[in-house]
Amino acid sequence: MTRLYYTSSLLIALTILLTLSLPQPVAHAGMFDRIKDIYNTPEKLDELQQQYSDAQALLESQAEKLEQSLIVTEQLTQKQTELTEQNEQYRQQNEELLAQNSSLQAEMEQMKQQRQSLVSKLITAAVVIVSLIVLYLASVRIWRFAVWRKQRSASARGISG
Repeated sequence: MTRLYYTSSLLIALTILLTLSLPQPVAHAGMFDRIKDIYNTPEKLDELQQQYSDAQALLESQAEKLEQSLIVTEQLTQKQTELTEQNEQYRQQNEELLAQNSSLQAEMEQMKQQRQSLVSKLITAAVVIVSLIVLYLASVRIWRFAVWRKQRSASARGISG
């Protein structure tokens, strides 16, 4: 047992020696700093709590803004879809109106030609009627003149004969 005691004492001594011979890590903070940190912990904890609350409030605010942005984006997308549909309707209506305009222009051109034809027919008819009236008046004058000459020559024969 003495030997066991002696060996164990030797082992303990060697362990202590070995431990003391190894380089010890340098402590950055002393005991006083640690105590100070322990007593400042509630202040730091309050500060961290405040930062956490601020961060949480900011996160909630950002989430609310994101939700509002999503709603606005959805509304704008819906409005854009409606405007696109309305634009398509206007485009189709415009094409229909262009086709209708084209047919109306063709109709107007045809009516213009018919009017010109009617005007030329009316001018021709007026010229013919005026010509007939002038011809009638001239023939009546010629006939009267012929009758007057005949009566004059008959009355001159009757006086002389």
